[in-house]
Amino acid sequence: MEVLPTRRERRRARTLNAILDAAERHFLERGYEEAKVDAIAADADVAVGSIYNYFGSKDGLYAAALDRAVELFELYMAGEPELELSAFEQVLDTAGRLARFAREHPGQMRLLCLPHSAPAHAELAGALSRAADALAVHERRTAALLEAASRQGAAPSVDARDTAAFLWAAWKGALTLGPRAERAAPGRDRELQSLLEAGLRVVVGGLASDAARRRDATVRAILEGVPHKSAPAGTPALQRAPVATELRERFPELSLWTAVVDAGARATPAAIERRLVSGKRAHAPAAIGIHGESTPWAYKVFVRRLGMDPDSPQTAVDALVLRRAGSTEPHGLPDDALAIAAAETGVPILAFDADRLEGELWLRSARDGEQVGGDAVASGTPVLADDRRAVATPFGARERATEVTRATARTALAALQVKGIADVSIEQALWTAIEILRDVPA
Repeated sequence: MEVLPTRRERRRARTLNAILDAAERHFLERGYEEAKVDAIAADADVAVGSIYNYFGSKDGLYAAALDRAVELFELYMAGEPELELSAFEQVLDTAGRLARFAREHPGQMRLLCLPHSAPAHAELAGALSRAADALAVHERRTAALLEAASRQGAAPSVDARDTAAFLWAAWKGALTLGPRAERAAPGRDRELQSLLEAGLRVVVGGLASDAARRRDATVRAILEGVPHKSAPAGTPALQRAPVATELRERFPELSLWTAVVDAGARATPAAIERRLVSGKRAHAPAAIGIHGESTPWAYKVFVRRLGMDPDSPQTAVDALVLRRAGSTEPHGLPDDALAIAAAETGVPILAFDADRLEGELWLRSARDGEQVGGDAVASGTPVLADDRRAVATPFGARERATEVTRATARTALAALQVKGIADVSIEQALWTAIEILRDVPA
């Protein structure tokens, strides 16, 4: 079982992260030379002496911010050795991982890609070198994968090093420069994602061989995909909710997706009952990102990492992921909409009365002595919370006061994304539930 940090260690980690977050903002907004240590300290709400105690100097602070960005970048880019992907699929997987890192941590992405003059301070020079090396390693790996794809007949014969250099320059530019990148806050990045999808179609269209177009489902999914169009007014927006820093450090790929739909509890119409009875689990194609892992298994792995038994009655992950798929007994909406979404995508969704939540949902660790639905929650356990309290554990207790009833006017949906679950699976699950709830009259 994972050993939780002490209260003192958590307090120190929060202080360090607050300083580094403030430093990152000031360095990016003002540049290294113009950024002031006292202004960074004020922004982080710490004494100036704390910065020097922790980091030694302004150079040391910048070096620490760079090293943190490199560490997080490497976590996002880490491969999955157990997955059997072709070389060409691994190139696409690399693009997906880089895109997700940049969308969820745009400041750190820009910090890694900024041009820098040669510094005199050895510590800072070392950090800049490590940042450049981290990017170069993955560029060289992309070149090797392009060479392998060419040998396998999935891509034409090209100069792999030059092609990889071009790809990485284009990716970094799209993810760090211009108004689209600047507006790409986590959860509000649809415009940037559309740009990346369009770029991938151009790249795949130029690199994929005729054989790859015929036999590679991933290539076909990208080339045949329809670019995103503006949604009609009133269409619910999918958003990535905030994740507390300490959880992000323990689970770098953990995300919470949310949406709000104008609907409440009501009877399930006959057409939805028939869909519920005949619903079968189908894996959504993952054009970008992680491929091939069973969705329920990914959630089981996550539960085990929490030190819980995924097959216990308290968690029952399979039951949550495949809730009553094929059941002949409807349970009403929104339950049946969530059951269909889970059966078709493998992704469990939670529903709350949006107007009974205090502010927006987010993911954080349970606090000492905290309870959910009258049940004690171990300190450090991930919980879904609003601004006032924890309202649910991912695979367990719920706050009854936030349940959806016939008096509910707006339903808040939440889907947990863990390592091994592609963005497209989460999006498909939420849109499946949204469309059922939105299209069924009250």
